[in-house]
Order: sequence, then structure tokens, then C-alpha cells
Amino acid sequence: MIFISDVHHGLDSLENLPSGKGPLVILGDLINWIDYRNGDGIAKDVFGEESVTKLVELRKKHDFTRRKELWNELFSKDREVKQTKIEESIYRQYREVFDKIKNFEVFLIPGNVDSLKILEETKTDNVTNIDGEILEHKGFKIGFAGGGVPTPINARGEIPEEEFKSKLENLGDIDIICSHAPPYVDELITDVITNKKEQGWKSLKKFIQDKEPKFSIFGDVHQPKAYEWKIGLTKCINVGYFRSSSNYLDIETLSI
Repeated sequence: MIFISDVHHGLDSLENLPSGKGPLVILGDLINWIDYRNGDGIAKDVFGEESVTKLVELRKKHDFTRRKELWNELFSKDREVKQTKIEESIYRQYREVFDKIKNFEVFLIPGNVDSLKILEETKTDNVTNIDGEILEHKGFKIGFAGGGVPTPINARGEIPEEEFKSKLENLGDIDIICSHAPPYVDELITDVITNKKEQGWKSLKKFIQDKEPKFSIFGDVHQPKAYEWKIGLTKCINVGYFRSSSNYLDIETLSI
């Protein structure tokens, strides 16, 4: 079993996945809205490079008020046409991602940029949305809690903290907790490229402190201060920005 996160339509990276490692687990964010390294993604295709460059700069400055105003400006003309183009691009990206992993047994949870509706409509028969469920694999009891942390951006896949907390409570005692976003720890949630603290789950940190799973595995923060951290007895691991790094975590490297 191998874990990846933040695919963001990284088709070349998907082609590099090893074929003999068992099931593939994707911890959210299959589509690419904006790549903050270069602006590539659906937003640039729809609104143009100049507008996306401004959006990226405003996000790095943490100026969410001006960023929201700019979004409103971009949608003020031909809104329905742009919404249609965005939705078509989302459908296309999901289909292309699922086509690349059609030879794997796949388990996934949604991330903050994911559209659960379109994901469910486009996923192929080899793909299982395992959000909120437990999977047992080679002695590991693995729990899954998907969804993005609420932010001023209000992305498609964001859910309330209480909803996420409820998922955790239903999982109970497990060896590994898999989520999209990390527990709320400064070193795990701070991105050195976007120059800000990204989203993290306070309820996940509390769950880890209370339940003491052996591992917490996640993604979401693309360039964190730290990729690994300890919360008590729990080792927390960011599996990496897959679109950029092609990095995956092999469960065989973990030991209880």
C-alpha cells in the first residue's frame, strides 16, 4: 500500500507510480485549481495569466479582502460562461487522473479543492471513496477523515470543524489516522512558499493526543516547515506535494 496526496492533476507524476506496491491511497486534492509556484491550473485557463498572478500575490500577502474583491471582478462579466468552463475543466481533470490510475486498486478521501459531486460522477470502478471509514491492511487499522479546513477562500471541499471532528470520533481507536490536512501544529501547517500558516485541524491534534495512534498521515501543505513531527507517541508525516515531487509513502516503511 502506498500513500500520496495533492495530486493536483499531476499526470506525469502518476505515470511514475510503482505498479507492484499494492493499493494506492490518495489523501485528497486530485484536481489543480492554481499551482502557486507558477500559476498553472484551471483558474489560469479561465481567467488568464495576469489575473492569476495577482491572485497568487494577494494570497502570499494574506490580503484575502482584496483577493475576494478580485474574484468578484473576474466573475462580474460572462459569469455563466466562466462557470461552465470551470466545471468542464474539473470534469476533464478528474477523468484524466482516474484514467492514469485505472490499473490500481484505489482508496481516496476528498481534499479542499475537490468537488465531491464531480469526483463521485467521474471515478472509475477501481476507485473507492473511503472517507469516514476504517480499512485493515497487513496488521494496520487505518482510519480516514477527509475534507478541507474552513478558510476565507471557501473552497469546494471545505467542511466545518465539527463535521470533521465527528468523523474522527466515529473512527475510535486506530493505528493510523489519514486526513487531507495536518493536525494544527505550527511546523506542519506553515508553508514556506505561500508565506503563511495554511489550514490545519485542531480537532485532529486533540484526537491524536487522546487516542495516540501510531501514525498521522496527511498532505495539503505543499512546502511545510517540517514534513515529520511528533505529537506525544504519534509520528506525523506529510507525504508530500505529489504534483511536484512524485513522492509517495510506502506502508512497508512503517512499523508498529
